[in-house]
Amino acid sequence: MPDPATLAADHLWGFLTALRGAGVTAAPTKRADLLRTIAESPPPDPARLYWYARITLLQDVADLPAFDRVFDAWFRQGGPLPADARLEADDGAQSPGGPGEDDPPPREVRPGDGIEASVLSTYGTRDFGRTGERRAAFMRALEAAWPAALPAVPSRRRRPARSGDRLDVRHAWRRAQRHHGEIIQLRRLARPPRPRRLLLLVDVSGSLRRHTPDLLRAAHTALRAAPARTEVFTFGTRLTRITAALSHPHADQALRAVSRLVTDADGGTAIGAALGRFLANPRFVALARGALVIVLSDGLERGDPDPMVRATARLSRLGHRLVWWSPLACSPAYRPVTRAMAAQLPSLDHLGGVRDLPTALEEVRRLPAVLSGPRRLAARRWSAPRSRGTTR
Repeated sequence: MPDPATLAADHLWGFLTALRGAGVTAAPTKRADLLRTIAESPPPDPARLYWYARITLLQDVADLPAFDRVFDAWFRQGGPLPADARLEADDGAQSPGGPGEDDPPPREVRPGDGIEASVLSTYGTRDFGRTGERRAAFMRALEAAWPAALPAVPSRRRRPARSGDRLDVRHAWRRAQRHHGEIIQLRRLARPPRPRRLLLLVDVSGSLRRHTPDLLRAAHTALRAAPARTEVFTFGTRLTRITAALSHPHADQALRAVSRLVTDADGGTAIGAALGRFLANPRFVALARGALVIVLSDGLERGDPDPMVRATARLSRLGHRLVWWSPLACSPAYRPVTRAMAAQLPSLDHLGGVRDLPTALEEVRRLPAVLSGPRRLAARRWSAPRSRGTTR
């Protein structure tokens, strides 16, 4: 008789294969995360296993109906999907009992071979695709919307102006010398406004795989709109400064340069550690001081959320405003009730939903109204009870 552990492993593998066949894709690192979580903390019932799988594998709330259908068939009805309800799997996939041809062959884990580390960290490049005409149109609209959305601050140097708080004595003296000491014209000095620095921190982990290309394109439009005042970083399991790579005027060439530079795309999530490395570098801290800080992430932190909460609180104190854009917040049923998001809400000035270029354009146009109000609006906005729905 087969070993029960082997039967359980085959059943889990069949569930993951059926999810792929139903169109719910998950990165290999995410599937490995699920298996590791089950091995370290076995779920006592299907309800706990459901939340393990949903939080680890699900990348978009639009995939929730298909996910629930597959999970019910495999763990609540005692078997695989019926023949009339099963969706076609990818070409080359075998039956739910085993791996498909496109899956990597199983490898024996030995100490020091790096397989366990790859659950949280990856090393490689990713193709972010080409920018089609529809995306290009939204990018042009975003580039035009950024200047009006960025908050302004008086410049340090004074410039000649029609009206100002100080007389230009030097100019008046030079003009008087040309007219035998007569003061003919008085000119004033003022500090003209200039846009604040913009700091973008983009999450490139596996949970945002389908959103990362558009998030990076939105960051590219910000660099095009204010090249001297914008800094862009990516984080997953590492922290990478991509300002120079993303500054190429052609979006596709800029994304190819970013792909060569960012080696942790589609990997694990270590938000607290990445933000901690940012705050540990004095040069990076100077970029955040007085800036509009925008974090594009779902906030699904692995492990202890305290480092992430502490880093977010310090970013909030350093910057002019701290805005958090999450793809999950695009859903009306979203509630920030995870430990990390709930704990850092008091540090946020706004929590918005951005998952693609159209939603990014909406949030950029909403920024002036958000930034004109008092600080710390996010906690009051999300504190009201909502309808019971998804609690991701």
